[in-house]
Amino acid sequence: MMFRLDRWRPGHLLATWVAYWVALALALVGPAIGPLWRVTRSGAHGSASASIGDGVLKMIVTEGTSTVWSLDISLATLAVAIAVPPIVLWAFWLRSQKRRTSVLGDRVA
Repeated sequence: MMFRLDRWRPGHLLATWVAYWVALALALVGPAIGPLWRVTRSGAHGSASASIGDGVLKMIVTEGTSTVWSLDISLATLAVAIAVPPIVLWAFWLRSQKRRTSVLGDRVA
């Protein structure tokens, strides 16, 4: 079966966006799940922190005195990663819907 955007409904588009955002979140913070699990158990010695400053999102997980995971990403990069791919997909979907409408109109006439 071919991948055809013109057959998608708005619900398909929304589901694809949500799947993209979940995949993006897992790609960014997925590696932190293990370290977070270890430092949040009872009796564990570690910490986790997140902060925003100077246009940068910074997340750190430390275990004892060593940093086991960290993420530094600019807010502009994060905003582009969150917004641009869904907008591009929406534009392609919208274009395919216009083509579908014009093809259907030609068939009726």
